[in-house]
Amino acid sequence: MMMAPEQYVEQFENASYQEILKVKNELISEISKFEHDYDMVDSDWNICPKPDARYQWNLEALGLIASILSKAFNREYEWGEKAMEEYGGEMRNFYGNNEV
Repeated sequence: MMMAPEQYVEQFENASYQEILKVKNELISEISKFEHDYDMVDSDWNICPKPDARYQWNLEALGLIASILSKAFNREYEWGEKAMEEYGGEMRNFYGNNEV
């Protein structure tokens, strides 16, 4: 039995932006592979879950991971340390090293 997409995505809620980006890219790769090979999929394949079920699962997980990816980006690059490193450096250049 497959894990629900919601459960799968929950495990990445506190992951870094780069880790979540890797997951997103893997999902897109699987989706693209199915869409490219769709005509070659044999409906009699005896695998479980079938490729079309995995395709639907990947689409749902991708939709959910997008929200978490956005939060991680904001956490790290807009409000977090990486933003402060970038903007802090700009402020030091503007004001001089002693005034920041």
